[in-house]
Amino acid sequence: MKKLIIALVVLLGILFIISRFTEVQEVLQVLQKGNWLWLGAALLLLLGWILVTAATFQSLFSMVGINKPLLQVLRLFMAVNFINLVAPSAGMSGMVVFYSDAQKNGHSTARMMVGSALFLIFDYCGLLTIIFFGLIILAFYQVLWAFEIFAFILFLLFVSAIISVVYLASRSEERLTRLLLKMARFLNRQTACILKKTLISEERVIRFAAEISEGVKAIQNLRNGWVRPAGLTLLNKVLLVSILGMMFLAFGTPVTPGQLIAGFSIAYLFVIISPTPAGIGIVEGLLTFALSSLSVPIEAAAVITLAFRGYTFWLPFLFGMISFRSLHS
Repeated sequence: MKKLIIALVVLLGILFIISRFTEVQEVLQVLQKGNWLWLGAALLLLLGWILVTAATFQSLFSMVGINKPLLQVLRLFMAVNFINLVAPSAGMSGMVVFYSDAQKNGHSTARMMVGSALFLIFDYCGLLTIIFFGLIILAFYQVLWAFEIFAFILFLLFVSAIISVVYLASRSEERLTRLLLKMARFLNRQTACILKKTLISEERVIRFAAEISEGVKAIQNLRNGWVRPAGLTLLNKVLLVSILGMMFLAFGTPVTPGQLIAGFSIAYLFVIISPTPAGIGIVEGLLTFALSSLSVPIEAAAVITLAFRGYTFWLPFLFGMISFRSLHS
């Protein structure tokens, strides 16, 4: 059964590539027209981003008492990224990979889950900060739209919910259990008519709450331990913005820091708040529109968007597929 599930996940990844084959071809055609010096620099920045993200996971796992080599965490992160793209859920589906690895290597699954939840909190808080400034820049250019504000509010509420669950787990396991049970019962009532069965088992909810509370209590050196992951998270975002900047240089298009930050903000806001995996098919259009509204020529905006997505979506996707397969070989 395990081998069947692994094969199915890899098959989904291949089918996903086939379904987007036209877009992959467009990305390859666009990259061939860019300056290879700047594209090479962007590739180095992408590899740096991958390493920094893995180091962030490593530092957060260390906070909850799990020490893993960077290379092992790197492989896990790439596999998690692949799962999040194949089965999008705002970063939550990838936790299954961490959970499985914890069971396989004798680590506490509770601590592993809390470590990955802390990563989401750090990463999303970093994104929220940049997106907030990006929206201010869009307002300055008088091209801020209501749907962008609405998406930002949804993202803020989602991050607040994750923080609230972790905070509640640190204060009272009993209160966390009651809250999660209320949510589970509400969802079960809403889906009862369609599924004709209970969607979420209350026993699993109680066990999940206990595991989260156990993991949160295991956090070590919280007072000073947040400095390193916070710094790595900041570096993570700087590298991503720099990759977008390299795309402007690669295609000979001038850009200001304000345009760069605003464009990046729109791209990553809808990477998260999107019904498609990592905003595929949506981010491309919105980023092109955002850049053109910021006085970037529409042709250049479309080319830069495709190149940027090729680096930040398709390359990590392929790396993740290979990593996922190697982890279960």
